[in-house]
Amino acid sequence: MVGPMSDFGSTRRRGRILVGTLTMLFVSCGWVVASDDDVVDDSGPAEGGQREPHQIDLGSNFDANLFEQRGGWMLRTSGPEPAGHRPSPALERARELGRKRIDRMQSSCTLTAEQRRRLTLAVESDARRFAHEVEAVRGPYLGRRVDMNDPAGQKAWHAFQQDVAKCRERLRNVFDEGSLFAGTSASVLDERQAACLAAENAARRSFHWRAMVLETMSKLDESLGLDQRQYDALVAALLAHEPALRNDLQALGRADSTMRRQLVMVVMAELDSQPLRATVSERQWKGLTPMMNHGRAMRSAIEAQGFLELPR
Repeated sequence: MVGPMSDFGSTRRRGRILVGTLTMLFVSCGWVVASDDDVVDDSGPAEGGQREPHQIDLGSNFDANLFEQRGGWMLRTSGPEPAGHRPSPALERARELGRKRIDRMQSSCTLTAEQRRRLTLAVESDARRFAHEVEAVRGPYLGRRVDMNDPAGQKAWHAFQQDVAKCRERLRNVFDEGSLFAGTSASVLDERQAACLAAENAARRSFHWRAMVLETMSKLDESLGLDQRQYDALVAALLAHEPALRNDLQALGRADSTMRRQLVMVVMAELDSQPLRATVSERQWKGLTPMMNHGRAMRSAIEAQGFLELPR
């Protein structure tokens, strides 16, 4: 894992080049895996070769919205599920996330074979518990079709969204505090390993936050026309107020470019307004104020998406 980057160049041109590089890095590493916008997917043939877009199969939409579209909402209208219920991907998805956590720990602090074995057992236990909970929610939707043109169908879709949202939240926290994996991690790592892991997590968080800040500042510069002094001052203020970003790749994968910029504006909106206003001109402040107001209004949405570690 690369630590915080200390030299991004003295000119804005070099900063923009790096932003482009980091943006490609987000995409090429698979961290941007789904848009947070709502999607209507009407691909694929319907039964009998005819498609009825207002007829929605909730079973197929459950899996699509939990495991494919974890930010916005996907409305899959491609027809009924084939005969028989396909197995839920819940167990394998949780196992995959757990394996990635163990692999990151291995790269950070070098686990022994016994430590890895115990952590793997903890992942399996937490994954099975998660899958059992998801199946209890998912089961009633299998094979269930609703008419979105009917008020009853719209009510069912609303209840469906609430259930999927709860499962998304559970998926985000499956290995967090209170899980067997978290307890096992605390007990099996020695002081040196725990310190290495904490340092790695801090470096990872700072790296991603710096990338988000520079990406957002490039857009702000285009709209406000900042000089170098103003640009540097705003970057420094944002970097000094690093939020508690979640380090897992699942959370980062949902953070598309729009959401990353919104997160930066959330932080900017919470900075002391007096030095911030003194940094820019009156014209620039008038342009910046609506952006900060929007950011302030987005905090609850950002938190709901699971991009930040919140106190329990």
